[in-house]
Amino acid sequence: MKVYDLFYKAKAPKGIKKKKAYIVGGGLAGLAAAAFLADDIHMPAKNITIYEKMNDVGGSMDGTGNAMRGYLCRGERELEPFMECLWYLCSKAPSLRHKGRTVLDDVVDFNKDEPIHSEYRIIEKCGKVADYHNFKLDAECSTLATMLLYAPEETLEGLAIQDYFPPRFFESNMWYCVSTMLAFKKYHSVIEIKRYFRRFTHLGPEIDYLHGILHTDLNEYDAIINPILVWLKGLGVNIIIDTEVTDIELTKDNNTVQSLEFLKAGQKQSIKIAPEDMVFVTNGSMAQNSAFGDNNTVAPTNRDTKDRGVFTLWEKLAAKDKKFGNPATFISDIDQTKWVSVFPTITDYPQFVERIEKVSGSKAGCGGAITIKDSSWLISFELHHKPFFPNQPDNVEVFWLMGLYGENTGDYIKKPMCDCTGNEIITELLYHLGMLDMKDDLIAHSYISTCMMPYITSQFMPRKIADRPKIVPDGCTNLGFIGQYVETPEDAVFTVETSVRTAMQAVYYLTKVDKDPIEVYPTRYDMRYILAGIKKQANVDKLTIKDLPKIDPNKIEDFQKLLVDFLNNNIEPMPSLYPGREKKY
Repeated sequence: MKVYDLFYKAKAPKGIKKKKAYIVGGGLAGLAAAAFLADDIHMPAKNITIYEKMNDVGGSMDGTGNAMRGYLCRGERELEPFMECLWYLCSKAPSLRHKGRTVLDDVVDFNKDEPIHSEYRIIEKCGKVADYHNFKLDAECSTLATMLLYAPEETLEGLAIQDYFPPRFFESNMWYCVSTMLAFKKYHSVIEIKRYFRRFTHLGPEIDYLHGILHTDLNEYDAIINPILVWLKGLGVNIIIDTEVTDIELTKDNNTVQSLEFLKAGQKQSIKIAPEDMVFVTNGSMAQNSAFGDNNTVAPTNRDTKDRGVFTLWEKLAAKDKKFGNPATFISDIDQTKWVSVFPTITDYPQFVERIEKVSGSKAGCGGAITIKDSSWLISFELHHKPFFPNQPDNVEVFWLMGLYGENTGDYIKKPMCDCTGNEIITELLYHLGMLDMKDDLIAHSYISTCMMPYITSQFMPRKIADRPKIVPDGCTNLGFIGQYVETPEDAVFTVETSVRTAMQAVYYLTKVDKDPIEVYPTRYDMRYILAGIKKQANVDKLTIKDLPKIDPNKIEDFQKLLVDFLNNNIEPMPSLYPGREKKY
C-alpha cells in the first residue's frame, strides 16, 4: 500500500448504507472489524453489532481489578513499530486522557520517554546475568536458520521445530531469546517460527536487547482496548455482552450465512441474516476456558471439550465443510498448549521491585521481560512501571510472570507449576533470584492472581496450511474469519497485529471497498537486516566469506532451485504507479 493510499478515504461501496454486519467475538479482532466498517467503509455504526460471550470486550487483551482485591492481566504482549494495521487502528481512536491526541500518540509519546533496553534479559545461578549476547551458531544451524526464510511452506507442513533443527540449536542463546520471548517450544510448528523470522527480520539483530519492542503507558486494555470501545460506542456500534453465538446456518453450498443462533441469559435465540449482510467470526481464543487461582488456591485446568466457546462454534463449521479448517489440530492436546500466568499485586513493600531494579540496572517497565535460564519451569517475568492501571496507588506494585515449561517439577518447590498455589510459585521465583530472604514479607504484602490457560499456545501446534480457514473461504459471499486462527501467510500469529490485520482484510474483501489492506512491511526482503542477522548468528562485527551460511556442495543445486522459486514466487512484482491505466489506454 502506498502512503497516500493509506490515508485515502475511499468512497462508500455501493449499497453499504443499507447493509448490516454481525461480528462474533468482542476481542481486538472484533473491535477492529467494527472500526474499519464504520470509519473506512462508511457503514452506519447502528448497523454494526458485536456479540461477546463474556461480560466485557477485549478478549485476551485484558486488564482489570483494583488495589484492594488485586489486579489481573493474563499476558504480556510485545508490540513493535511495524505493526502497521494496529497503529492505523490506534490512529483513529481518540485518547481518553489527553485532549486532541489519539491512542497512537499516547503510545509513541510514552516510548520516546521510556524506551525499552535490556541488559538483564537472560539470568541464571540465582540472579546472575547469563552470557546471552553471543548468538554464535555453528555452520549447519546458521545455514538452516537462513534457508528457513526461503523454504516453501508446503515442504514444512506437519513438521515441528525440532524436526527441522538439530538438538544443539536448542542450546543456543538465539533459541533462548526467541523461544522465551514468543513462547515457542521445540514441538511447535516450524511454519510458525519461519513466519516469525520473516515477519520480524528487522528485530533479529538486537533481539537480545529487546530493541524495537514497544510498550504502553498503561496496561493494554486501558491504553488500547477501552479507548477503542468508548469511540465505537460513541459512533453507535451495538455491543452485546453475555451473548454467545452457538451456531451458524449456511446455504446448502456452505457459501452464504442465513442465520445466527445464540444464547442470551440462558435463552436460545436466532437472527436471520440477509444475503447482502456480512458476518465476521472470531473462530478461536487463546484465553478460552481460563481458570483462576490465588495465593492459596491452585488454578485448575479446564479440560471440558463440550463448551469451548468460539472453538466449539468453529468445530461446528468445520464439520460442515473442510474449507473452514480443522480446529482439532490446535485444540486436541491441552497438555502441550497450556501454561500458567501469574500476576502479583504488592502493597506497601517496594523492596522487591527496588532490588530487581538495582541488580538489573533498569527502571521497572523499561527492561522488558527477564527469563531464568536454569529454571525447570523456564520462568519469565516482567516488572511493570507505575501506574500500570488508572487507579493504581503509588504504594502498589504489579508484575507478571509465566512458566513456559510449567509441567516440569520445580527446582525448589518439588512439583509442577500447574499444581502450585500462588505462594508456591512466588517462592520458586525468589529462589531463582537469590531472594528467599524476603519470601515471608513479600507474600504477606501480596495478592497473587494465577491463571491456567489451556489453549494459550494452541495456535503454534504443527499443522497443514489448510488447517486454518482463509479469511474469506473459497466461494463464501458474506462470511469472513478474523483473529489468530485464520490463514495469513505473510504475518505471524500470537500477535495483536494479526488480530487487526485479519479484521482489516475480511472487511475490505467482503465489502469490496476500493482500498487495499496494508501490506506486511517487507523487511524480510531487506538485505541490511538479513546480513545483520547473519552477523549476529556468527557473532562478528564484519562479515567475511567464512562467516556466511555454508551450503552443502552436494545440495547446492537444491539451494539454487529454492532461491529461484523464492524470487519467482515470493518477491512481489513492481506495482504500477498508475494502476488501472493499462486497462484504460
